[in-house]
Amino acid sequence: MAKTVPVAKYLFQRLRELNCHSVHGVPGDFFLRALDHIRPAGLNWIGNANELCAGYAADGYARAGHSIAARQFGSGPKVGALFTTYGVGELSAINAVAGSYAESIPVVHLVGTPSQKTWQASSAARPVHHTLGDGRMDVYTEMAERITCAQTKFHKYRRVEDAVQAYDETLQECVSRSKPVYVSIPVDMLEAPVPLELLAKPLQLTAKGETGSVEDDLARNIAERIRTARAPLLIVDGLSYPYDLLAEVNALADMIPTACFGSAMGAVDSGAKHWLGTLSGPTEYFDSADVVLIAGPMLSDTNTAAWTAIPPTEDRVLFNLASVEMAGIVHQVPGKTVLQRLLRELSSNLPTAVPLPARQPIKNLSVHTEITQDVFWSTMSSLLKPDDTVLLANGTPLIGGRDTEFPLRTQVVASSIWCSIGQMLPAAQGISLAKRDLGLPGRTILFEGDGSFQVTCQALSDIIRCKLDVTIFIVNNAGYTYERWLNGMQAEYNDVPAWRYTEVAKVFGAPSDYPVLAVTVRTMTELVNLLAQESIHDGKGLKIVDVVMDAEDVPEKAKAGLRRAGEALRTLM
Repeated sequence: MAKTVPVAKYLFQRLRELNCHSVHGVPGDFFLRALDHIRPAGLNWIGNANELCAGYAADGYARAGHSIAARQFGSGPKVGALFTTYGVGELSAINAVAGSYAESIPVVHLVGTPSQKTWQASSAARPVHHTLGDGRMDVYTEMAERITCAQTKFHKYRRVEDAVQAYDETLQECVSRSKPVYVSIPVDMLEAPVPLELLAKPLQLTAKGETGSVEDDLARNIAERIRTARAPLLIVDGLSYPYDLLAEVNALADMIPTACFGSAMGAVDSGAKHWLGTLSGPTEYFDSADVVLIAGPMLSDTNTAAWTAIPPTEDRVLFNLASVEMAGIVHQVPGKTVLQRLLRELSSNLPTAVPLPARQPIKNLSVHTEITQDVFWSTMSSLLKPDDTVLLANGTPLIGGRDTEFPLRTQVVASSIWCSIGQMLPAAQGISLAKRDLGLPGRTILFEGDGSFQVTCQALSDIIRCKLDVTIFIVNNAGYTYERWLNGMQAEYNDVPAWRYTEVAKVFGAPSDYPVLAVTVRTMTELVNLLAQESIHDGKGLKIVDVVMDAEDVPEKAKAGLRRAGEALRTLM
């Protein structure tokens, strides 16, 4: 008799093949039987407080594989994964999955569905729970098609062998395109037997795209443009992380002037020979640049100072995952390959050195009694170490973090297009878990606003349940300060309830054998004293620092842009 393996175990073992050792989610009736196969497949089940947190955590888990540390010290996860139930579960997670699509994060969303018979016989007369009551069973999968790059719907296949082969192809698309995918499995197929020989065939993960003379010609053309330019400029953008361009952009930063947009903070070593810093808008050098390379372009409004920092088409070269655009012409070749060949071209004949603008030193204002945004973010530079993963939540952390100096090999997670409130706390859970699962070095440090924290605070219970190592600085400024500057500085709708943040670990049941540090700081003296203690630097257990700031305070350099954004908002009303 031929050896077989249940479908559910097949699903999980393929994830393990992609270095995903944990699956996030919330148990649901349509896939409970699948969870019996998690441990036998060598994976861990992370039962989250809700599906939205599970989606954000799976996103964070996948991002851990995009750090330099993951590539240098070990094999990081190629995907994150979550399992939810049909309808109510998958819709609770859809916000997170859509964010993964927007920011090119490879996440596998598994969904347990009603049986094959139900798919065939469903009607408005006999509606099934978790449906809309009108007989439409495919409505949720149709939604998923808009926010995933590939889908496998097991109920569409008569033979289970064909279904699992389609699943393999979907996983390959997830990795090669660095986008989320959707896989739905009826409850009566979870334990259907699959020939073991199918599982013995490894997934095909070779990169797609042309190789050869096209890349060489492009690289020579770009190198010549750089050598003849008066002021060449490399801008590193947020998709450099998932597109695996970090080694190349760091090498280029030692050859030509280099800056980054906010979503790419940490991607380039701040000690690079030609490092200019993080762009908050056009600069004198930016305006004078006559050829601009953009690696991993995201180019969203929040990332480019409302598009004012995007160079003209004729002056730029865009390096994407599977294409390079030069002077408005798109070439279907891998951006990483062209960058590698460009480095080879430039190494043999380096461009003429370009005088760089003087970098402004970070001011030490620790003598101030109150903690301000401008002082806080520059002070946090002293906390960071190589191989740390730093998460900057949307709002003032995303803005203020641009004044922080990031050490070598620091990974920064900063959303600049999806910008979903509450994303970063559960993402920190996923990142810390991936670091532990795969032995990746460095701490997980989250800078979170009080408003964001309150949206997904349940993720803290997931961190505690798994006894993960996470350091959290909560910017406690009594509400949505970013929004205050857009509209309603004193408005009640921009306030959030006053929580006792140093007590939340106790509320969520932190056990006595799990180290917890919880402290409130209100003055620079208290903050500096805290940073002088070894306990805040060791990265062990859970650390919560409640940083009290003024409700209206934002970084000084952000005020003009926020005023403009507020004015633009009012013109649209």
